[in-house]
Amino acid sequence: MDVTVLAGAIDDVDQLTQRITGLLVGSVMSFMVVAAVVTAWAKSKSILAAGVALAGGVALWFAVMNAAVFRDSVGEDIAPNSGSVKNAGAVHAVVRVVEPVDGARR
Repeated sequence: MDVTVLAGAIDDVDQLTQRITGLLVGSVMSFMVVAAVVTAWAKSKSILAAGVALAGGVALWFAVMNAAVFRDSVGEDIAPNSGSVKNAGAVHAVVRVVEPVDGARR
């Protein structure tokens, strides 16, 4: 009986931690986007600059929220020690030695 109660408590703490993390990430990211837009507007008084700041902030927010998806997709696309990458390049390199021209400074 005690193990079941402990498992429930651990699950409750995990869910609470996930909600707090989501709230913090959402509030901090929204504050950063608003601050970037306000700063861009204050410095330039340009709607275009504020729009670019908004687009950049939203793109960054999207990347932060989907970091795990990006990490996993990169891990699938680039596999270490894969045969296609190892055998894709040339085996030998050509080196050319160029002598300095007479009278040229070194």
